[in-house]
Amino acid sequence: MSDQTTSDNLSSLSPNSDSLAHCDIVPSWRTSISTEWNTRRVADKEKQTALFPLAMNPFGEDEILAMTEVLLSGRLTLGSEVEKAERKFSEFIGAPYAIMVNSGSSANLLAVSAITNKLRRVHCDPGDHVLVPAVCWSTSVFPLIQNGLCPVFVDVDPHTFNVSLTELERKLTSRVKAVMAVHVLGNSINMQQITEFINRHKLILIEDTCESLGSLCQTGIRSERKMLGTFGNFGTFSFYFSHHITSGEGGMVICNTEEDYNIVRCLRAHGWTRHLTNRQTIEEKYEDIDSRFLFVNMGYNFRPLEVQGAMLNVQLDKLHIFNTCRRDNLRRIKETLSSDDRFPSLMSLMKASEGVDPAWFGLGVLLNRIYAHQRLEFLQYLEMNGIENRPIISGNFIRQPCVSAFCNDEHPENYPGAEAIHTRGFFIGVHQVPLDQTVIDKLANVILGFPFSPYHVVVVTGSNGMLGKYIQDIVLERSLADGFTIKITSTTPLKIVTKDSEWIFLTRHDGDLCKVDDVKNIFKRFLPTRVLHCAAHLASIHEMSAKPVDFWLSNVTMNNNILQTGFEFEAWNGPIKVVSILSTVMFPNNAQFPIDASLIYDGPPHSASESYAYAKRSLAQLIQWYRKQHGCNFMSVLPGNFFGAYGDFNPKTAPLVNALIAKMENQREHDMSGSLIMMGTGTPLRQVMYARDLANIVLWALENYNEDAPLVVAGQEVSIYQLAELVRDQVGFTGCLKFDGDIKHDGPFRRTSDTSSFEKFHPSFKMTSLPTAIKETLEWYRRNK
Repeated sequence: MSDQTTSDNLSSLSPNSDSLAHCDIVPSWRTSISTEWNTRRVADKEKQTALFPLAMNPFGEDEILAMTEVLLSGRLTLGSEVEKAERKFSEFIGAPYAIMVNSGSSANLLAVSAITNKLRRVHCDPGDHVLVPAVCWSTSVFPLIQNGLCPVFVDVDPHTFNVSLTELERKLTSRVKAVMAVHVLGNSINMQQITEFINRHKLILIEDTCESLGSLCQTGIRSERKMLGTFGNFGTFSFYFSHHITSGEGGMVICNTEEDYNIVRCLRAHGWTRHLTNRQTIEEKYEDIDSRFLFVNMGYNFRPLEVQGAMLNVQLDKLHIFNTCRRDNLRRIKETLSSDDRFPSLMSLMKASEGVDPAWFGLGVLLNRIYAHQRLEFLQYLEMNGIENRPIISGNFIRQPCVSAFCNDEHPENYPGAEAIHTRGFFIGVHQVPLDQTVIDKLANVILGFPFSPYHVVVVTGSNGMLGKYIQDIVLERSLADGFTIKITSTTPLKIVTKDSEWIFLTRHDGDLCKVDDVKNIFKRFLPTRVLHCAAHLASIHEMSAKPVDFWLSNVTMNNNILQTGFEFEAWNGPIKVVSILSTVMFPNNAQFPIDASLIYDGPPHSASESYAYAKRSLAQLIQWYRKQHGCNFMSVLPGNFFGAYGDFNPKTAPLVNALIAKMENQREHDMSGSLIMMGTGTPLRQVMYARDLANIVLWALENYNEDAPLVVAGQEVSIYQLAELVRDQVGFTGCLKFDGDIKHDGPFRRTSDTSSFEKFHPSFKMTSLPTAIKETLEWYRRNK
């Protein structure tokens, strides 16, 4: 066994080490090694081609000489250099105990092994749950599974890249006994909040601080700040080559109690007693066992080498300067990028959490949602231009193959924050040496010089309706006219993929919009950048009048669900434009006409469909409030009466023109020369427009309209009698039209809209003439009835 030779008699294996350490050639070897080191570094610098490497060599001749001194001493395994590094680290970080190990991953495994160790007075049992961020490293998760615990993933905030208190609370159950907090790229959750959460629920906290050495967070006590890694029961750190400081490989575990200190030191080296503070007391209980090989606990061999300790001692003296440079470099990179007008429309930078002063490990970036499709191409472009980059840790860890094997029933789309980071995120280094501003300027020019092209994902609700069907037609026609190859999926929902957009046409089979979970699942599944909300719950005036509560609630609920979910998903996926369709039924019954958007609330609507009218008013008002309170890119289109193919042709429930077509076509087929009796007087005026025109206007608004007020649009105003005559001419019905003269069937006399605002914004738009629109609608009806 390699460990049967103790460190105490190692010197006997190197009889010449003392004489070597004191001979006259010592100065010459130091000079020779320094010279050779510097010569090779000059050669390396000449070979360096990257404009902006991910990491720069963090060590120099001081570290090389310190390690060489250890090698010449003949003492390789854990000894005085490691112990010195532990003391220095403990003092720097502000923790009473520090234990050095061979890697940051081993540090995580030791910390988790400690909280599950049966010899610890307060410990986790097999099957207990541990909250862990969905954006994490593999060895933030694996030690939990290896120790019989169940990782419960928690979504992250795509602004800070770290978990939020809201998400921790949401995933908390009575089975949760601990939290593995992973501090990403130097940032963290607000530690004052998580400490209160931990104390309130009596949980154990491990801080994976491998990327955040030297970051500070407020404690809530006046202006006091502490290092990340010192808030929990355990803090773990990594000294991998590219991290804040390095010992090549290496790591550290810190803790607050002597009990934990002894457990970790015991677990680090085989489970024996050699490094325990109470070693003598324990060994006296077992006099029949050689005290050098007395095993009192489980254990690994995670001991570091002396050369690692020597290197770390030198690096610790440089850490403050390194982190000062990192903070300053990131500040100047951020200022340079942000000062360019192109930047905010293309991407955003990771933000420090409240109360956190990060010692930045890297610059985290999120491409805006409309450029997510170019992420891989963009990252390759950066590499080709000398800018090395990496994913944010491992992205959404739920996507890793190991999760499906070891964690039950996890789906990546249930973690939209982690998904945003996975599909749009990357990071570059910030370096521990001062960067020349010319390098930063070149970096920004390269990053912002990529030929970005937007790609929108548009979700259309109510796509089985008249308006939704025309939108489908126009999307197809425009793409074909531009010569694009179009892909149409045959699965539900219908999806049309063009060169620069993806259109998802939802029907009620794809989810119940009155159920918020269904709406959230739709957003998670498709991650839309735009939503055309055309869906509504409608029926005959008689039925809506009979059940006002049902129709009001269903319409208000679906509208609220769409806007609420759109707002929530903006936090994860950036701005989402939502265009909702209103209705002139919301106009006040006794208004002065023509009416514009500023007067739509001045008085009650007509009683015939007031529940639906008030639901539309509620939608219009809610849009205004979201814009005012949250700055959401929500707006609405308020159309007059519209008609066309695909719609309802039931004479009792259909839009006016569609109902007239169905009635006259039926009369023509059965009694060409008979009279057709119409309800009402025929004198009320109606603005009617072709649904295809409305679809074109809605698509125009999706691209161009961003105003607070609803976009009011309407067609030609004619009396119902005139409209009936136009339909009769197209149908070819030769009989008489008679109105029964009952004024109670007329409804409101006018609902005239003021469309001057639309005409100002889109002066070139021409409505289809009513005869042409009626003719095309009639032709469709005859083909499909």
